[in-house]
Amino acid sequence: MKTELSIDQRSQSGWSGVLKNPISGLVIALIVMGIFAPFGLFTGFSTVAIIGVALVAWLAVENGGNDVSKGVAPLVTAGAVGEVGALIYGSIVTAVGSMLSIYVSMQLLKLFTAGLINPDLKVTGGMVLAMAAGASLWVSLATRYSLPVSTTHAIVGAVIAVGAVAFGLSGVMWSNLVGKVVVPLLFSPFVGLACAYLVGFLFSLLRLPANAGKATAWVSSGAVCFVRALNDTPKIVGIAVLTAFADLKDANESTLLPLFLLITVAMSAGSLIKGMNVLQLLSRKMTQSTDTNNASASVLTTAALVMLSSKLGLPVSTTHVSTSAIIGAGLRQGKGAVNWGVVRDMALSWVVTLPAAGLFAAVVYFIYKMFY
Repeated sequence: MKTELSIDQRSQSGWSGVLKNPISGLVIALIVMGIFAPFGLFTGFSTVAIIGVALVAWLAVENGGNDVSKGVAPLVTAGAVGEVGALIYGSIVTAVGSMLSIYVSMQLLKLFTAGLINPDLKVTGGMVLAMAAGASLWVSLATRYSLPVSTTHAIVGAVIAVGAVAFGLSGVMWSNLVGKVVVPLLFSPFVGLACAYLVGFLFSLLRLPANAGKATAWVSSGAVCFVRALNDTPKIVGIAVLTAFADLKDANESTLLPLFLLITVAMSAGSLIKGMNVLQLLSRKMTQSTDTNNASASVLTTAALVMLSSKLGLPVSTTHVSTSAIIGAGLRQGKGAVNWGVVRDMALSWVVTLPAAGLFAAVVYFIYKMFY
């Protein structure tokens, strides 16, 4: 019996090791593209365009794997559901939010490069290919090492680096960088932490029934996954459109719908298949187990702040708010309930995200220019 258990454990460990490989996300993306290929999605695409879409699909897979845990980790910490159940729940809600974004954002789709690169300059398909590759490589590595990072900031770092290499420093709109990146990087963690601590305190005063606390945690957790997918899917699709068509004006609804579906499937698959690493860090290693009230406080804070910031157009990072909210809820049990070593490594990864993704993107762009 012990031998059979040991074999099973080795099998699980081996499979987990395969999924931790950063390239596994690219494999998943290619499989998803293979499912869509027979339906003619890539008909007429150039080789560069197909490679670019593959890289963007990879980014969607890694985005799902890195981000789904930020909504469902408090459920696991509170013992409301197991890790596998949390990933299934988060993946389903992610798919719903991503699919709804097709109809919410079809007419209002905006490319994420807007406001970072001088609009008088022409961003080429090769440049966007390098941007997508740089962001994908960094997020995949972060997921491999269980670091919750912002996909948005990875894209920003890649866009800035490639723009600076291609057009010179004057091609980048540096003033906008402060509002889109620096401000949320500095303030959103403190906002999330403080609000989650305060909401947890209020919940403790209200003495909500256990069932009410669980219901609030489940609904708020789903809201985080839903809003995150609603916001991230159009952004990633925008990169795919720019890669494949060079300009959003060259695409129409019949073209955008399959791309939205492709990114939805890729993101949901990544959430389910690759979400365990970051989920275990946020639910097991960063804080001790907590009750449903504190779990509700962290996810309710995240959902409320993300939805409010989206409504007001404020540049708040979902990643920073959600992880800081989990820390804030953990602090309700005392400073010793938080693993500050993990928090330090996580905060460092946030700072490193921009230059790391930018470096990867710049290297890919240099390689691209050698052949084209």
